Amino acid sequence: MIRICTDSCVDINKDQIEENDIAVFPLSVILDDKEYLDGVNISPKDIFDYVSRTGNLPKTAARSIEDFKAFFQELLKDGDEVIYMGISSKLSSAYNYALQAKEELNNDRLHIVDSKSLSTGIGLLVLYACSLVREGKSCEEICKIIENQAMHNQTSFVVDTLDYLYKGGRCSAMARFGANLLKIKPRLELVDGKIENTGKYMGKFNSVVYKYIDDMLSLHSNVKKDLCFITHTCQDDNFVQEVVDYVKSKNVFDKVVSSRAGATITCHCGENTLGILYLLEK
Repeated sequence: MIRICTDSCVDINKDQIEENDIAVFPLSVILDDKEYLDGVNISPKDIFDYVSRTGNLPKTAARSIEDFKAFFQELLKDGDEVIYMGISSKLSSAYNYALQAKEELNNDRLHIVDSKSLSTGIGLLVLYACSLVREGKSCEEICKIIENQAMHNQTSFVVDTLDYLYKGGRCSAMARFGANLLKIKPRLELVDGKIENTGKYMGKFNSVVYKYIDDMLSLHSNVKKDLCFITHTCQDDNFVQEVVDYVKSKNVFDKVVSSRAGATITCHCGENTLGILYLLEK
């Protein structure tokens, strides 16, 4: 049996995790000096409340190599082959820790793949890998296909405010001031595993989201049509459903699914971030 596993940055829905028997390694979120586990004992609402109350930004942290080893050992104990893909190697030390855990375990049934992505960008690859398992592909075949597909993955978001990115040291005070003054909403894309600012929109968040979606869909004529995620940190569920319905009305994708980003993503982008994510044909 081949077991697919990932980290809690994956952001896919609980039913998708359960239906595909995906093992999820929770990443760490630090509030003050206390460590929480993403998806276990902390939620995005806890983060919003904490920032509102203290003015401080939570921190994220990779788990230890020993934690990774324990996670992998549990999956390997029944003789299964295991494929792990988590947050991009260029965004977190978690990938290198996973590699070091593999080296120390010295188990050739464990395979580590760099997703070059985050959030449901990882999720799309994980679900694709699960489908390849069902097709009867070998571990080596799956890893090769996923490594190739990782270079053809449209992962992007539009962000309402730069406050969280500023507090996390990912933008300057001047950029934050100018963006908030002019109501600029930056578009962030994953490019070769790194986050890059590839565009900006002016106006209210609920309005610019539609322009952003139109722009992203116009960029690619080679989308994989089977699945698209609308991933967000919004608290207005009605607005999210309107966005999902809008994407469905484009008749591009066979299935459009909304997912709420977990604590790891929320720590860095804050409330009212929304992305459209899908795979591209190679």
